[in-house]
Amino acid sequence: MKYVEPFNKMSFNEIISQEKAIKLLKGTLRTKKIPSALLFLGDAYIGKTSTAINYAKALNCLNSEEDACNICTSCKKIEQGLHPDVKLVTAEKDVITVTSIREVEEFVSFRPLEGRYKVVIIKEAHKMNHAAANAFLKTVEEPPENTVIILICENIDTLPEPLISRCFKVYFTPLSTQAVKKILPDVEDSLIRIIMGKPGLFISRDVSKDIQWFNSTLKNMKEKNKKSPWKDNEDVKWWIDFLCIFLRDCFLEFFLKTSYCPILPSDFKLKENASREELFNLYEEIQNIKRSIDLNLNKSIVWNYMTYLLGNLITIKKQETTNLEQ
Repeated sequence: MKYVEPFNKMSFNEIISQEKAIKLLKGTLRTKKIPSALLFLGDAYIGKTSTAINYAKALNCLNSEEDACNICTSCKKIEQGLHPDVKLVTAEKDVITVTSIREVEEFVSFRPLEGRYKVVIIKEAHKMNHAAANAFLKTVEEPPENTVIILICENIDTLPEPLISRCFKVYFTPLSTQAVKKILPDVEDSLIRIIMGKPGLFISRDVSKDIQWFNSTLKNMKEKNKKSPWKDNEDVKWWIDFLCIFLRDCFLEFFLKTSYCPILPSDFKLKENASREELFNLYEEIQNIKRSIDLNLNKSIVWNYMTYLLGNLITIKKQETTNLEQ
C-alpha cells in the first residue's frame, strides 16, 4: 500500500492554505489531548488526506511531538505506506463495505507494534454503506486505547448523525488562486480557474482531456443521447463541477457580456428568454444532485434528468449550428 496523495512528505508548516485546520491539529498535539476520532470535512483534492497522513506521522514521530520530522524511520515508513500501525482504507467499487470495517476493527484490537498510536485513515468515508457506518459506530463509541481514527469526508449528509457527533471536526477549504499558483507555478491561469481551488486534481486526473470530454458530453446531451458518460460517482461529481463552471461563464456572458473561462464550450449559450429565477433554480438543483450522488443514484436517470434541465435553458448558437450541419 503506497500513498500517492500530493504533499505527503511535508510537515504541517509546509501545507499551504489550511491554516485553521493545521492550528487545530497542532493544538491537540501540543496539549496531548488527542481525539480518538476526527472528521476531516471539505471538497476533494484540497489536502485532507495529505494532512491526515502528516497527522499520523506527527503522532508517531521519533524526533518531535508536535510535527513530523520527515527523517526518522517512523515518518519514512508512514510516507511509504509501510508502517504497521497506520492503515489507509479506501472504497472498492465506489463503496466501503462492512467487510472493510471488520478489518479495521481487527486492526485496532491489537496494541501498537512500533508507534505510540494506531492510526486508521478512512478516505471517502461518505462512501460507507449503511451497514458499514453502523458497524463502525461501535468502534468510534468505544475506541481502543492509543487509537486514532480519521474519517475523510466530502459529503457529511451521508453519515449517520451519531457517528458525526462523536468525531472531532476539522474543516478544510478550497485554496485561493494565489495558493494554487504556489503549488502549481507552471499551470496556465485558465486551468487554475477550472480546478476551483483543488490542486490535487492535477495529480489524479488529466484536466485537459477532461475538458474535451465535458465538451463532447454537452453535444451528446443536446443530441438526446440517453447513455450516461460517467463510469463512477467521481465522474459525475467532476462533470457537475465542470457544468457549474460552464453555467457561471454563461451567467457572466448573459448578464455582464463578458467571459471567464473561454476554454469551455463556446458553441452553447443560455436561451435568450431565460430568467434569473430559472438560472438560480437550475444551479441549486444541480448542487442538490451533487450532494445526493453518494446515495448511489442511478446514473442513467441522473443523466436523463440533467438533459431535461439543461435542454430547457441551453441552446446551440445559430452560427455554430450551421457549421455542425455542414
